[in-house]
Amino acid sequence: MKNYFVYLLIALMAIAMFGCKDDPDPIETPPTIQEAVGALSEYALVNKLFSDAFSEADDAAKYTDEQIEGSKNGTKDYPIITIDHIDIVTWPKNVTVDYGTTNFTCQDGRVRRGIINFQTTGFYREQGTVITITFDNYYQNDYKVEGTQIVTNTGRNADNNFVYTVEINNGKVTTPITNKVINYEENTTREWAEGEGTVLEICDDVYYITGTQNGLSSDSIAYLLTVQQKLDVKVCCHWIRAGLLDVDIEGLSTMTIDYGNGECDNDAVVNYLGTEYPIEM
Repeated sequence: MKNYFVYLLIALMAIAMFGCKDDPDPIETPPTIQEAVGALSEYALVNKLFSDAFSEADDAAKYTDEQIEGSKNGTKDYPIITIDHIDIVTWPKNVTVDYGTTNFTCQDGRVRRGIINFQTTGFYREQGTVITITFDNYYQNDYKVEGTQIVTNTGRNADNNFVYTVEINNGKVTTPITNKVINYEENTTREWAEGEGTVLEICDDVYYITGTQNGLSSDSIAYLLTVQQKLDVKVCCHWIRAGLLDVDIEGLSTMTIDYGNGECDNDAVVNYLGTEYPIEM
């Protein structure tokens, strides 16, 4: 049994390859532990792809603000950011973030191609601004990403940090080579805890995440993930740095993943049925 959970958290940070199954329906019988491992492996992949897309749109929205305000001159290298109206009175604005038709290595080390489109109703730091993100033949590390992200600025909290709600609808990732389809949805809140003062340096941005995520694996395993203690995510760290996440899969007891105390490392602990399993991710 212990080995199963060693494999579980390793699988959470890995890219597992399974057989192709397009738009699966939920299953009626409980999954085996091996099937649960596969579903969570896919969750880790899809969650990171959408989280990275959020960071790219987030960076482009900040850049758009500076262009409109006249504090940023010229255009960026790839991705090429195009804004339909460079003025302070025309809203909403449509923004295109174009990585080109061939793979381009971005600042965070990920390889991207295609286009992220978003429409923003106001400035990124303006309370009430809604940013709606869609994708046009967009790939990260050759994984195709589809769906709609809706990001809403709800204003500053008691710590004077901006808070954004993030909703993902009809999220879908198609894997390279095997064309495996994974479905995903999200309803989370992200507190912009660090990095506000350096708006174009994305690697020092830190977000605290709460809320829920759910999905359906390519093998028809449905799962629900609930943040028990806020997740600490630094944009250019490859792992979640801290927080507790509950994992519910029908037919299995709830598992809790403890990501640590804030260090950018690959240490975590799985708690299952009262037993802790220290793991290197």
